[in-house]
Amino acid sequence: MAASKSTSANKSTKKASPADKSISDTKGRAAASKGSHVSRAKGKRPSDRLDKAELLAIYRTMVLARRFEEHVIEQFREGILPGFVHVAIGQEGIAAGVGHALHDDDYIGSTHRAHAHIVARGSSVEAMMAEMMGRITGLCQGKGGSMHLSDMSRNVVGANGVVGSGAPMMTGVALAQKELGTGRIAVAFYGDGASSQGNVHEAMNLAQLWKLPVLFILENNRYAESTPSWQTVPVEDLAVRGAAFDMKTLAVDGNDVLSVFDTVAEAAEFARSGEGPVYIVAETKRLSGHYVGDAEVYRPKGEAKAARSTDPIPAFRAELLERKVPERDIKAVEAEVEETMEQAVVAALAADAPPAEDAMKHVYAEYPYAGPVRGID
Repeated sequence: MAASKSTSANKSTKKASPADKSISDTKGRAAASKGSHVSRAKGKRPSDRLDKAELLAIYRTMVLARRFEEHVIEQFREGILPGFVHVAIGQEGIAAGVGHALHDDDYIGSTHRAHAHIVARGSSVEAMMAEMMGRITGLCQGKGGSMHLSDMSRNVVGANGVVGSGAPMMTGVALAQKELGTGRIAVAFYGDGASSQGNVHEAMNLAQLWKLPVLFILENNRYAESTPSWQTVPVEDLAVRGAAFDMKTLAVDGNDVLSVFDTVAEAAEFARSGEGPVYIVAETKRLSGHYVGDAEVYRPKGEAKAARSTDPIPAFRAELLERKVPERDIKAVEAEVEETMEQAVVAALAADAPPAEDAMKHVYAEYPYAGPVRGID
């Protein structure tokens, strides 16, 4: 990108002026991206081969992730959930698209905003809710909470409160898969704020150098906590960063779940074949604050309302109807999700807290580790 001839003061004024800077059209952004695209003809895309049951399964994942987080918000506001809670409402298209494009035994590593990713891998929402309430029936027996959810029975290596840590962590997992010859891939989720962390660039550099089977998925919601990306990143299009590593780069509208599915299916095939890592930039919009309770005073007036026009769930529901999926089947999925979440909350509330004598358990690694890690005896 050529350097601007304007003064730094003019640059600042130019960048700060548009109130809708962080909610520019995602399809337009993707089209202008330096990343390539999945441009197969209609009928030849992976998503075109999905049958009704598979399409409904993707929709169920999106709705379940949304309703899970809405219940989380409710429980947090009632004082039942401790600590900080970060939700990804509005970003479910990425989680569902990625989750359904992967193999069951692939690995993921997530962020402090991980609920939807873990739901998309098939983890129990009852165990997730119990974990967030600090109950012994939780995924980590009540010791991990929202920002440290993990589920090795589903190869969810873990959410993590350390910004950008998923990239080096999953690069290590990918190295193990390559050395073991498992044919599995690793997926690292992170946000646009984390994309400027040095450990992310180090991980991408090493992954490309060693041609590791890892996907780096940047969920670009344009905010690092409360700071818009244009205040911290010197490039308009984050996809250009892939060029620094000569890495295969794909850009996608993260609010279009089937586009995400197609993109990740292509990327996974590339990585699984031994060609090396893939960098995916998924444009999306966060419909909630950085954390539950965030007043969002940093958002320009009208931005949050405008962002709701790209909500991926009603968009995909409309697409299902266009694809002749009966509305009664869609409503049946929605009703089943409601029942599942109601039961999950009731069960989690009824569960016990971990006993005091367990406080020091799992502080140190236990050898030999009995698992479970699927596919490893």
